[in-house]
Amino acid sequence: MRGVVFRGLEELAIETIGMQEWDELLETYAPQGRVYVSPTAYPDEELFALAQGVASKLDKPLTEVLAIFGQSLFGFLAKKHVGISSKFSSFEELVVSIDSVIHMEVKKLYDEPNLPSITTTIENDKTIILKYKSNRKLCFCAEGLLHGAAQHYNRVLRIEHPQCMHEGADHCVLILHLD
Repeated sequence: MRGVVFRGLEELAIETIGMQEWDELLETYAPQGRVYVSPTAYPDEELFALAQGVASKLDKPLTEVLAIFGQSLFGFLAKKHVGISSKFSSFEELVVSIDSVIHMEVKKLYDEPNLPSITTTIENDKTIILKYKSNRKLCFCAEGLLHGAAQHYNRVLRIEHPQCMHEGADHCVLILHLD
């Protein structure tokens, strides 16, 4: 996982549990002296352990914290990579461009980014079907990212998740319902 994602989790953690609690999580779950640098890759296990630590401190399920994190992460990444986020004039345009544009830009920025596979189908002007597949199984974080994107574009979004990799499926299906 890239350091930029850890930095996004750090921002959320400091906002929700405070700097001292975040420092305690780093002491517990990260190698001594670890500093997360945006373009550097770090073990996925460190992110999952830190996220679980945040969930424990908030007394919330990890899945809920991952969704909150995803929503926060969208804003964090949009500010950090304005050149990418400014390419899209609507939520729908952004969503259908995740694999073809956004992930291509990420590959230019980061060496071997290990991105999920995402395909989209527009059902109608209010419904998009999104298929998500990743060996990291961060579908709850992906839901949060989508909510963050919808908020960015002032859209109301409801997501159905009828098929999930956490329940043995090959990929997740997210049905995006727009206002």
